Amino acid sequence: MPAALPNIGHAKAGGAAWAIMLADLALILFIVTASYADGAALPDTAPDPVPQAIYRPSPGAPPLADWIAQQPAGGAASLQITLGYDPADTENAMDRAASLAAEAASAGLPARIVLVPGSGETGATLSFDR
Repeated sequence: MPAALPNIGHAKAGGAAWAIMLADLALILFIVTASYADGAALPDTAPDPVPQAIYRPSPGAPPLADWIAQQPAGGAASLQITLGYDPADTENAMDRAASLAAEAASAGLPARIVLVPGSGETGATLSFDR
């Protein structure tokens, strides 16, 4: 090290290395705090939960209520039923969604229903997001 530069933070400088490290940490804390102080509101929605079990109606699959009863849901589980439908036949889609929601409620797990126009896919996702 050139003689013109002081030994700041060096062990021979009287043990001042901790002060430089503390100053660095304080600067990092200031930067992180300042990045959240711009006045922007945090989003109200939580991130999408990770699915723990997925149900797809198929030949030989149990009814939705039986499938729900087989899952270790507990009080922290949420159920989302996704129902694809033909946009020209919304009334039939609403009836089918109401039927699936009633089936889930009878199994003890109220469901969130998502209708997807133009898709024929129907299924349910059990997640633990609470």
